[in-house]
Amino acid sequence: MRKLALPLALTVILSVVAVMWVQRATLTAAPAAAEAAAVDSLLRLEFYILAVFFVLCMVFFLYSLWAFRRRAGETGDGAHFHSHTGLEIAWTVVPVIIVVAMGYHGARVIADLKAVDVPKSADDLEVIVTGQQWSWTFEYPEQGVATTDLVLPSGRSVYFRLRAVDVIHSFWVPEFRLKMDTIPGKENVLRLTPNQVGEFKVRCAELCGTRHAYMESPVRVLEAADFQAWMDEEVKIANDPTKAGPKVAGQFGCIGCHSIDGSKLVGPTWKGLAGHDVSLADGSTVTADDDYLRESIVDPSAAIVEGYADNVMPRDFATRMTEKQIADVIAYIKTLK
Repeated sequence: MRKLALPLALTVILSVVAVMWVQRATLTAAPAAAEAAAVDSLLRLEFYILAVFFVLCMVFFLYSLWAFRRRAGETGDGAHFHSHTGLEIAWTVVPVIIVVAMGYHGARVIADLKAVDVPKSADDLEVIVTGQQWSWTFEYPEQGVATTDLVLPSGRSVYFRLRAVDVIHSFWVPEFRLKMDTIPGKENVLRLTPNQVGEFKVRCAELCGTRHAYMESPVRVLEAADFQAWMDEEVKIANDPTKAGPKVAGQFGCIGCHSIDGSKLVGPTWKGLAGHDVSLADGSTVTADDDYLRESIVDPSAAIVEGYADNVMPRDFATRMTEKQIADVIAYIKTLK
């Protein structure tokens, strides 16, 4: 027992030091949501426990290296022992108790936040979040607005409806603490209340392909009056097809494949397209009227333009885009003379 006095004393002293360091250290980004306080409290408790176990393991590991080293003149093996039932029970039962207790406590914290799998209330701002390789789009269905930047009011509860187009993504703003997967074919919900005005970033926290690291979008939290002014301006843009069209084209990645200056990209240029004859791969010619432009969006394989490949353009815009968004894009194409 006397041999254990030194490592036990060191463990207690260094554990106190480690816990004090954890208490003072900045371990996460500055919180920016009402839910962050409860999550931070849970994280700090976990770090306290980890700090104590880290000290316990390292002290006894280093003490064993020193206390049981081979001394000068010793040539034989040390005393052999094969097991210690009490220790084996202790280092099995104690961690299990801690893990179960922390799991229960974590589940209670999440339940008390009322942030996951909850119904929308009348005061919530509804935002539909759609993840796709490798970008985010944000729709405000009650206002008829869609953007590639997430803009939120400070102090108001936000009800996120999370969706994915292709593979699993994960919606995560570190300063908000909570995150949630976006899964193709399934809608998840998450409720948060931003409470810190500032600029942040939404990131994908689920490996989703070669450009996963670049799947980011700006997040701005504004005062209520500033948010309303921003929303009023966005509503005006949404009601003007020639202004809404460029935004929709950017949100759905159209301008990555179709140029607006006549240059050749993956798909045909939009400049001078509307109203003109288009030569197709089957040798026929068609006029690029509204019907043709709509068909090219919702059924891109129906008429392949000569010199361009099939199976390049996504085939799901009929379900991903609203009729208004399709009409806005067509109106925009018609302005590109």
